[in-house]
Amino acid sequence: MTGGTGGVRAARTGNASATAGGLANSGVLQIQQLVLQLRSVEGESMVDVEQALNAYTRRVREAYGRLDMEVLTPLSDQGEHQVIELREVFVPPGVREGAPPSTLPPELARRLAEDDDPAPTDRETQRAHRLVEPLLDVLGSERHPRLVLLGNPGAGKSTLGRHLTLTLTQDGPADVLEPLRGRLPLLIELRRCAEERWRDATFEDFLDHLHRTDGLSVPTPVLRQLLAGGRAVVVFDGLDEIFDPAARGRVAQRIAAFASRYPQVRVVVTSRIVGYRQGTLAAAGFSHYTVQDLTDEQIAEFARRWYAVACPEDPALAEILVKRVTDAVAHSRAVRELAGNPLLLTILAIIGRRRTLPRDRQGVYEHAVTVLVAHLDQDVKHLDPAGSPEVREVLEALDARDLLELLRLIARHMQNGEGGIAGNFLHADDLESIIRDYLATFELPPVLARKTARALVHQLRERNFILAHYGGDIYGFVHRAFLEYLAASDIVHRYQEEREWTPEELVGDVLLPRADDEAWAEILLLVTGQLNPADVGLLVDQLIERYRASGDAGLLVLAVRALAEVRRIGVPAMVTRSEAVVDALTNHTEMSPFHWLPAWYIMATFGDHWAGRARLVRWFLLLGQFVLPAWYLSARMSLFNILEPFLYRAPGTPAVLAAHAPVPRVRVAALDALTRLYPEGDQHRHLELVRDRALNDPSPETRAGALTVLAGQQPGETGQLLLERAVNDPDPAPRLAALHGLRREWNQTRAVAEDRAQNDPDPTVRGAAIGFLRMRWPEEFPDGSEEPLVNSADAQILVTEQRAVSDPDPEVRASALEALPWRRLPRAWWETRAIVDPDPGPRATALKRLAHHWPQEARRLLTDRAVHDFEPEPRATALRSLVENRSNPPLELLQDRAVNDPHHDPRLLALRLLAQRAPDIARPLVRDRARNDPHPDVRLYALRMWAVADPAIGPLLLERLRRDPDGVVRAGVAWSLAFGWYQDAEVLGAIRALAAEDPDAEVRAQATAALAAGEAMAAGADHA
Repeated sequence: MTGGTGGVRAARTGNASATAGGLANSGVLQIQQLVLQLRSVEGESMVDVEQALNAYTRRVREAYGRLDMEVLTPLSDQGEHQVIELREVFVPPGVREGAPPSTLPPELARRLAEDDDPAPTDRETQRAHRLVEPLLDVLGSERHPRLVLLGNPGAGKSTLGRHLTLTLTQDGPADVLEPLRGRLPLLIELRRCAEERWRDATFEDFLDHLHRTDGLSVPTPVLRQLLAGGRAVVVFDGLDEIFDPAARGRVAQRIAAFASRYPQVRVVVTSRIVGYRQGTLAAAGFSHYTVQDLTDEQIAEFARRWYAVACPEDPALAEILVKRVTDAVAHSRAVRELAGNPLLLTILAIIGRRRTLPRDRQGVYEHAVTVLVAHLDQDVKHLDPAGSPEVREVLEALDARDLLELLRLIARHMQNGEGGIAGNFLHADDLESIIRDYLATFELPPVLARKTARALVHQLRERNFILAHYGGDIYGFVHRAFLEYLAASDIVHRYQEEREWTPEELVGDVLLPRADDEAWAEILLLVTGQLNPADVGLLVDQLIERYRASGDAGLLVLAVRALAEVRRIGVPAMVTRSEAVVDALTNHTEMSPFHWLPAWYIMATFGDHWAGRARLVRWFLLLGQFVLPAWYLSARMSLFNILEPFLYRAPGTPAVLAAHAPVPRVRVAALDALTRLYPEGDQHRHLELVRDRALNDPSPETRAGALTVLAGQQPGETGQLLLERAVNDPDPAPRLAALHGLRREWNQTRAVAEDRAQNDPDPTVRGAAIGFLRMRWPEEFPDGSEEPLVNSADAQILVTEQRAVSDPDPEVRASALEALPWRRLPRAWWETRAIVDPDPGPRATALKRLAHHWPQEARRLLTDRAVHDFEPEPRATALRSLVENRSNPPLELLQDRAVNDPHHDPRLLALRLLAQRAPDIARPLVRDRARNDPHPDVRLYALRMWAVADPAIGPLLLERLRRDPDGVVRAGVAWSLAFGWYQDAEVLGAIRALAAEDPDAEVRAQATAALAAGEAMAAGADHA
């Protein structure tokens, strides 16, 4: 630690020389503002303080101001590349509040974020959560004094920190970062804190070290006063670069403590999404935002800026190159996904100057690594180790192939070292040892190998290539993406070139053991993209088999992602695997939570002729549309939104479904798909269909959804219709949807909102109207809520516990059981509630909590309750919990319950769970239940499952249409036949006869509607 005048004067030494840029970029005014705010530093001359601050701003510009273009520019282009300043090309991305699930692909997150209006039942807070905000607005906002920015690899998190540091040390016009002016930015790269000597030191100590060694901080007396006065912005970059999870957790705690010591200092933390745990920093008051992929407009803006700088003397060429990038983004989904990532976009921009753009990550990384290795090779040839001509001779003999092999070995060492692939670092001794051992394979004498290795490591201290010196004795790849690519290439090289493993060993010993490790996900996919289809097929088989045994949803998602890496997905080896993946995914989509959507989205990239396409369409028409949960088919979160361009080549089928689908939410989703995905051509006709459904559909759910779709498509043209429906629709759901859609026209619709707040007969509509009025005019409609009567957390928990046991309302007891902290009460207490509560709802809730928190200990009780509880709801809950919370599900129990449970709900659930986890065992049971189950719901569901798997079931369906004793089955089979066999004249004739002759009026009505749907499908469906 340094102090006194000497410490401040030290800032004038070292490399802090002036650079070009002039007064406008010098930060002089910024420094003067800081000096005025500091006023005095104890024991220091303010002249020295000002000079120290000026020296720091110069070092910031030297260290962070320019992009290292030489690193990624081909050697043949070295004489042409321009100096590119970060500020000239930086395009700030958008950010979205919250930490997303790591399984959600960035492209899916982008598409969901672009949906501006949620379903009418969504809360305003959910809509705000989806809102994409400008990054700089969030950084400058006083609402976020402590901020965590999360992002995918290459999302530009480190660049954001550097841009912020540069901006706040330069003078410029007022902008959204103006609230941060007058604060000194300090950037701490946490990967450098991974060294042993910094693990127990304070961040203040580390900043002092940066000042004394690199000039990238300020003298300690100045630092202390800036921090104490809250005149600093501290960026902790790369929390994910602390690779050991326990050490990462300790660093997060240290950051939280730092923020607590200096409550007025603005603190920003960056991290990858994978592996991040938000508990510590969230508890310390940090807001969390996720960096979004660049939009098409941001990609175009980056390309314009980049080529304007790269081609300053040739604007016509710059325009051509910009068009090359933007056209590729517009016409190739693969390039679009790559270009949304700033790191890959930068590489694409460099590639695009000389050649067409690659369509996959493999091609981008291959180009980048080839260029980086060429640079390394060139610089190695120019090493001049003093007094060591024999070392020079060795270095001259190494070529680019040798260096690439060496880099693969280094990546292998990192992947197998402490912390696994999550650890992108090596100690200098380890790096030297790897190089020495590699050189020894050329039969070099040990002494010469050691000298050459030492020379190479020493060169890395002087200049970063693909490997970088992180400080101290720590080295790593310049970006973790290159480590991942090289680690994958190493595995492929050992398999394909060195024949180290058989296909079964590669899959079983190398890939599968790492399938559930998030940090390995990208490597596994990069490996998959380089394998032949037969090997990928073996991997997919094993992933599905392990998935069915364990119930781990991530394994099935990984199987879908593996399929997406195969270029020739239509070869015979992949056809059966595609169909198996579709079967597994569709079986579980019916019962699964939101995280299945990534897998659906990935399949949408496969194209029209993918082997699984017909199977997927058949499943949706014959079964999926009837059974999917409502949230899968809401207007803004539907399977249509994700799969529509893939499932249907033209709007014919969704137009049929919009008018004829038997399930209201399917009609809504189809209406939304028509208006959003097919805006040209028949758009007027599509909107007229939506208007008709908003007025005349017999279902309130469909009318409400149609109003929401209209409000999103024509907000200025549908005001009168929304006003009229907000008052006159006979059901509350459409009235609520109309109010929701009128939010954009507040000044014209205040009167109707006030009227609905007072006079609507439904309390939900009244409450929504009041909420809208409070949001728009808070001073006129204040929130009348009172403080809760119980403020103590312990007292609230005690009240909740009492309600869980004693409240006379079973719904209240169940809600209380759901809300109770599970650790608060012993397992025996929960077991008692699961057995003795007099109502099925609370018993089922207690069973769910037991299964989730004590999966092993609760197994015996769950098995007992699955058979012996006297109500169907707890029995069904126990069955589901036994399957979802354990590997190797109880197949014999499921078989027994599918036949012998006295109630149809557990029987049907057991059948579906069996199909999910053991389809071969389920197949004959499905056929038996389709004919013999005593309840119509089970028979109908089993018939539809059978129909999806076997198109030859048509005659049996016709027999059931005519002879099943229950009208539910006859009507349901009519619908399935209408959507699956609409081109068969005999089928349409049988449905027509049912519509005319069935003794049940409801069946006749359903058959009439099904016949209309079948005839419309025959005339207008466009899927094959």
